[in-house]
Amino acid sequence: MKDPAFPFYAQDFLVGTMHMTFEETGAYIKLLAYQWTNKGISKKRLGFILGSGWETVWLSISDKFIEKDGIIYNQRLEEEREKRAAFKQKQSENGQKGGRPKKSAPSDYKQDKIPKAQLKNPSKSQKKPLEDENENEYESEYVIDNGKEGMGEKPKIVYPFESDEFIRQWEVWKNYRANEDGFKYRSVTSEQAALTKLGNLSQYNQTEAIAIMHQSMANGWKGFFEVKQHEAKQSSGKSKTIYSSSFKGKIAERLQSG
Repeated sequence: MKDPAFPFYAQDFLVGTMHMTFEETGAYIKLLAYQWTNKGISKKRLGFILGSGWETVWLSISDKFIEKDGIIYNQRLEEEREKRAAFKQKQSENGQKGGRPKKSAPSDYKQDKIPKAQLKNPSKSQKKPLEDENENEYESEYVIDNGKEGMGEKPKIVYPFESDEFIRQWEVWKNYRANEDGFKYRSVTSEQAALTKLGNLSQYNQTEAIAIMHQSMANGWKGFFEVKQHEAKQSSGKSKTIYSSSFKGKIAERLQSG
């Protein structure tokens, strides 16, 4: 009998697909579901499964899959299939053995010996009524190992630019936020969201992205905003900082000089 469902780790999936468009994300999850049901994806069927324009979408998500003998599959998903099968087999074997033996109560045990206060407020060591002592067994048996980011995989940061200079500037930004506000990204997901916003604002231009970070640090801002060329103005006795193309040019020169 086919297993109708596979584990879906929501946060890991969000992080692993943060850089994808909605169309690419939909195609990715559709292929995962097709693979789970059919134990693989025929390369010849990709166009039929994904529909018109599938070649462009496939180029963006092909790194999530492996091809062998004309069959495409996500390796992590197959590992999850094997783990679930092994777990179910073990549960079946335990069931044939009658499960765990019941603990026998002492012969002199009496319910009225337990203080009423303790019955109302059981200690951590006491089990609640009808508590299943096997409730965490599945979780302990079904351990996540490793794999690519995406479905059920360990999250990792995807930078909009993979250069050492951008990563160094990103660390400068995080140190600035930590020193100024005591702020730290609470999770990989929140940090990935900030990187995605920065990439979108800069239209995925590295020089522009670094200029945006420097603009925020210079003004004491907590977020990112577009760098716009504008004229100097005076308002309420306070001068506004000017950001122009010359500012971006200086950033570019510094990147080239190393």
